[in-house]
Amino acid sequence: MRNKATEAIPYRFALKTMPPHSAKQALAPARLLERLRETAEQPLVVVTSLAGFGKTSLLVQWRRELLATGAAVAWLTVDASDDSATFIPALVASIRVAVGLDVPARSFDQLGQSGADLWIASEVLVQIHELARPTYVLIDDLHQLSDAHAVEFVYYLIRNAPPNFHVVATSRADPPFPVEELNAHGLYTQFVTEDLRLRLDDTIGFLRRRLGEDIDIETCARLHERTEGWPMALQIVTAAMARKSDIAGTVAGLSGATGDIARYFSQFVLESLEPDAVAMLVRASILKTQHPELCAALSGVADSGEILSRLEQNTGLVTSVGGDGDNYRMHPLFIEYLHSLLDALPAEELRVLHATAAEWFAAHNMLEQAADHAFVAGMRTQAMDWIEKRLRHLGVQGRIVEVLAWLDRLPPEEITRREGIQLTAAWACALCYRPQDAERLADVILARPGVTPEIALQANIVRSAVAIHCDDYTRARGCIESYDPELGPLYCNTLSFVAIHTGFPDRARYYQQISDGRGRGVRNFYDAMYGAFAVGLSYLIEGQASEAAGVFRAALERAEASTGWRSLPAAVQAAGLAAACWELGAEDEARALLANRLDLIEQAALPDAVMLAYLTLARYENQKGREGKAFDALNSLAAIGELRGQPRLVVASLGEQLRQHAIRNRIVSCRMLLGAIDEIVAGADRPDHGLEAELRLVREIAATRVALLDFNDEGAVLALERAGGIAARLRRGRDQLTVKLLAACCEGSGDDAAARLFAEALSLAESFRLVRVIADDWPAALECLPELDRSGLAKGAGITPAFVERAAERCRFGWVPEATGQKTADPKNRPAQLSAREMEILGALSLGRSNKEIAKMLDVGAETIKWHMKNLLAKLNAANRRHAVDRARLLGIIE
Repeated sequence: MRNKATEAIPYRFALKTMPPHSAKQALAPARLLERLRETAEQPLVVVTSLAGFGKTSLLVQWRRELLATGAAVAWLTVDASDDSATFIPALVASIRVAVGLDVPARSFDQLGQSGADLWIASEVLVQIHELARPTYVLIDDLHQLSDAHAVEFVYYLIRNAPPNFHVVATSRADPPFPVEELNAHGLYTQFVTEDLRLRLDDTIGFLRRRLGEDIDIETCARLHERTEGWPMALQIVTAAMARKSDIAGTVAGLSGATGDIARYFSQFVLESLEPDAVAMLVRASILKTQHPELCAALSGVADSGEILSRLEQNTGLVTSVGGDGDNYRMHPLFIEYLHSLLDALPAEELRVLHATAAEWFAAHNMLEQAADHAFVAGMRTQAMDWIEKRLRHLGVQGRIVEVLAWLDRLPPEEITRREGIQLTAAWACALCYRPQDAERLADVILARPGVTPEIALQANIVRSAVAIHCDDYTRARGCIESYDPELGPLYCNTLSFVAIHTGFPDRARYYQQISDGRGRGVRNFYDAMYGAFAVGLSYLIEGQASEAAGVFRAALERAEASTGWRSLPAAVQAAGLAAACWELGAEDEARALLANRLDLIEQAALPDAVMLAYLTLARYENQKGREGKAFDALNSLAAIGELRGQPRLVVASLGEQLRQHAIRNRIVSCRMLLGAIDEIVAGADRPDHGLEAELRLVREIAATRVALLDFNDEGAVLALERAGGIAARLRRGRDQLTVKLLAACCEGSGDDAAARLFAEALSLAESFRLVRVIADDWPAALECLPELDRSGLAKGAGITPAFVERAAERCRFGWVPEATGQKTADPKNRPAQLSAREMEILGALSLGRSNKEIAKMLDVGAETIKWHMKNLLAKLNAANRRHAVDRARLLGIIE
């Protein structure tokens, strides 16, 4: 006789409580199963994702793993027709069989129809608790459960669950329970679509399990890119690949318009839709992203938004871009399939579709998209008008890369015909170091009949900008010197850079004040960015690193906010700020500012920015004891100078190499480097770029170091006199400090004159907060400090002991910034003050936690975490979460 506890499930519930077959090759990544294991003790776990992302497969695989551990596992699949009368009895029946509960089969006739449901729920929970066996209820397709009484029954089980009872559900929408309370107590975990989307390593692992270890990573990567981590597409493709021997060829020829994928789209997607919906999708496939209003205009289907929303929920082939339903994106393979249907439409209908799209985009001020469709529709003149307007807008915003992308796409004859496009494109080429293109476009503008003086001036300003990027200041000045000074605000950046390199850095700031104050309105982005760099650079070469840092930092914040962390404007300002931070003793911050930006600086930045970045990097690596990396950076700087034809960069590299060798008393290497500098500085065939004084300054300081190593004090003094004269004439305050320190070195460490020179240099350094100056120019001066203190010269010059200690510690062999040896940096030395909450979030980030997990840990809402995250990234000058952790470790904020 059968026990009541083991009576079979009533026949009408059998199919609902039967789990699907498990695939031969499981697709669920190991990382997801590991996260499920981590959350296994919680009363509620919900896997929420779009269709086709493997929710059910994950649940089936998780069921097999739970059964292997000895847990009791109940399964229930929800149907759209379920109400409390069908769902509740089926759920209780599934639990009854899985656990062996003492619930008579006849009781099921009463469930869902009376007030006895909660009593049965309590009885089930009590018996599960008494059994003390881990019990899991797996509910598939929870989003189909709309009956309020059935939802309340499930939530009652969850809310009153004993420690050994757990519910794991899949759904296409957020669970219908008030999960906030569970979330607040850490009793709820939700997986979302992005958690289930396959990563490259997931795809590689699955393909190798399915097709063998011989499949190469390149083939896996190409397939992953084509499927965009969509598990359903990967399953379909691999089913076809398993039947073919040429796997690489199959991947290369993969298309959504043919084969098994096309059949899937036809039979399982479009056949379930009304003809009007299919027609809408086909016509909407001409768009890169699908705006419901535009889709309706193209197809005449008023409920286009509802159709797209349903497809998002039911197929996963359509995704809401912002999550608000205003804009959708179709999977590329689905687009390919729809394009195969689109090709069957008459040519005239296609032209009308593109014309309609063009007009709609133009009406919504989306001129780039409007121009794209106008070209296809044959609306060439209208398209060029929109492009010209769009390019001016992009140029003002500083989105130069996008300008260049359009420039490379446009027909050459249209560029020649339109002055507005030429001028914008010329600026873009000049600022992104495409000098030949910029000069060509400027020449076309100047050769145009009837060109106005204002346009001619702007073309010549472009030419002057090209000259500045090419380190040719003589030509830069020649491009604009014939124009009326009253037009000065139009070319103040050129005047500023010329002033800096002819010995008038204060004039550079004056010219920027003129540009800001003569009624031009708001300066465009790039004009302001390069003006700010000129101001910061003028302060920096004067030795006013603190003022320079303030200018560069403000400009960097604006550049990052406008064009992103990894953009040319941000990289240029970061180069200047890094150099200033280095001088001020913020060595780690200096290096962090350059991280992942050197390629941008190398490719297109001003020569001054290139030089500042690489010299700072070389000095940082040298300080860290990585001499090889320091010389790698300097060799790169020299190579950039050779490639660009800019001797100043080569000489700067050779001068810094000589300095680093001189510190180590390598006289032979120093002589060779000085000879290389002399060949460049004295080269008769080298064109005059107006920077000879700066090159001679580097040469004379280098000659001083070599003379000191040769114990040739007389030669050192003569070289220093020449260097001092040049530095004074060019108003290069930082170089004047170098001259004073080397002059003190010439006098000898025990001489009174040396002590006085040294005291004066230190006093000036403290005034400008230049704590690196001794270590960089005369590290042996460490021996002079005791005498300076005994003589009273330090006190008389107003030099504080704290500054002497900070400057002197950098001269000691093996010194590293204090923050790198501590678990937590002194808050005063951080790039920005982090709050206690931000430190908690940073610690959680270092452990790889997601925003949702951090919100649960800290018992706050997800929006609060997003707000803190934004502030944290800004304070750390970080591009993303991973970069924030790397920067925090680099700066000593965390281990």
